[in-house]
Amino acid sequence: MVLFFLFIFRVKDPTIRIAFFFIPLVKPFIMIVEKIDVNHLYFQDRAWALGPRFPDPTNMISLTESMIKGPVLSNSQDDRLILIIIAAVILIFLIARWVNLALFYRKLAYTEKVTRIEVPELYDIIDKYSTLIKTRAPDVSLTHKDYCSPFVVGIKHSTLVLSPKVLEILNDGEREVIIHHEISHIKRIDNLVGWFALILRDLNFFNPFGYISYCLIRAEQERGSDLLTVKYSGKTPKEIINNMLNSILKLKIINQKRPESVTNYGSNFFTKTIHKTKLKNRIKNILNFGGKRIYSRIIPKILLYFLFVFILLVQLFFAFKINDFTIILR
Repeated sequence: MVLFFLFIFRVKDPTIRIAFFFIPLVKPFIMIVEKIDVNHLYFQDRAWALGPRFPDPTNMISLTESMIKGPVLSNSQDDRLILIIIAAVILIFLIARWVNLALFYRKLAYTEKVTRIEVPELYDIIDKYSTLIKTRAPDVSLTHKDYCSPFVVGIKHSTLVLSPKVLEILNDGEREVIIHHEISHIKRIDNLVGWFALILRDLNFFNPFGYISYCLIRAEQERGSDLLTVKYSGKTPKEIINNMLNSILKLKIINQKRPESVTNYGSNFFTKTIHKTKLKNRIKNILNFGGKRIYSRIIPKILLYFLFVFILLVQLFFAFKINDFTIILR
């Protein structure tokens, strides 16, 4: 449904597209906590029913009653207790994973910070671009570990994590494009959005559409950052593409030499294997943009957010009856 409406209404604004891609991550929880009441009159003259429906606000407020009487959970006290214990174990495991990931990022961001005196040329690039896009300039951390892909850490106070190996092999233009791209992520608050999406994806571990949505959100974040870079960097789209491609090829050489056990925590474009389709789409988006408006106008934006609420709430359901059992797919 999300992809269909984005295609029909030709939505190009990365921020709105990301909001729509959050729907498959949020909607399963609305369905889980809601008691679905299928009108049994449907089954008096036929064995199936198909159509749209909206959540019942009363059932959504009475979460406990809905979970007890809903079609997913058993009425048995023992069964409910087992399900609660399983859910608690899964939640503890996920929280441990999130804390471990946050501590890893924090260590990379704070252990090897460098000052303006040590790397004045980097801070000069950062200060100029941060002023242009009106965002707070990040600190810089030069990690000597095997994490070669640049990325930004932090939400309120950001740190740009770079590898000295990368800085050595890139020329001035390539270095600027990478730094501009990462600072654009700060302007778009992509770290906050990314953490929110990651948590919802992990909670949706049972839902394959959750993983697809997360990948689409990450791709839109990269596209949005590219568009900001084109608009404010002062470089032509062709210059940005040339610098970007050269940077990716050079980073690929470094990444191929690193140990297999090292995980890539940077941008999803800077990996050992270059995803040609993603790269072609990225180049196409930069060329087609050419300095146009990044964000939608206010009236279309309001209408699209009404559509967002509609898609979030409406459910397409298919119910059919086999003997005395009613099976509902939503």
